[in-house]
Amino acid sequence: MTDYSPGVLELAKQIGLEPQHVAQALSTAHRSFNHMQASTGMTVERLRRLFAHDRHSIAIVAAIAMRHAGRRDDALLLMDIFKASIGRTLHQLPIHTGVGTLPEHHDDPRVQDAVRILTSAGLPPIHTDGIHELRPGFQVLPDDTGQLPGFVFIAPDPDAKGRTGFAGGDLGYLAVMRWAGWGVITERLPGGLYAACHPDHRHDPFPTRATS
Repeated sequence: MTDYSPGVLELAKQIGLEPQHVAQALSTAHRSFNHMQASTGMTVERLRRLFAHDRHSIAIVAAIAMRHAGRRDDALLLMDIFKASIGRTLHQLPIHTGVGTLPEHHDDPRVQDAVRILTSAGLPPIHTDGIHELRPGFQVLPDDTGQLPGFVFIAPDPDAKGRTGFAGGDLGYLAVMRWAGWGVITERLPGGLYAACHPDHRHDPFPTRATS
């Protein structure tokens, strides 16, 4: 039995693959890293900083691992989600009012971030005028209590259970948000909602109010 490093095991768990695919991808990426360093004349430290920027190196390894596993579409999907999570995607175009959330929540920045990320994964957003559902899809809601400033809540689209792949099924919503760097609560909340916490709040997801 092969012993894999904790990092390989964790990445394999996050993207839903057997560890050997991640280990193979890591070996491929390492060879490419060494080739680039030798051919470009960059120092090793500078190249490492370049590839480590915003989890870029992890996204590359994960995409290669998906290809090793024969899942080309999911390899592309992982990179699309990664790009959306750091603002390097076509989905940074303005979101129309009533797409992915109710019109009254349109201007919430956390909601807009979540809608962009989920849309980048090919998940269908709800279209609504605030009264009627014009097209079914997922719906993102902000925390309206003021107690959880980093959280959004996600109602999956009606067809989620029938999809396969990395973003398939209801749990695909959690996989997508986790891959984008958000914290998630793995159990569904009352009303069938999932909860995700923005990366800026992951280390303090449940802030306590100062007492006077």
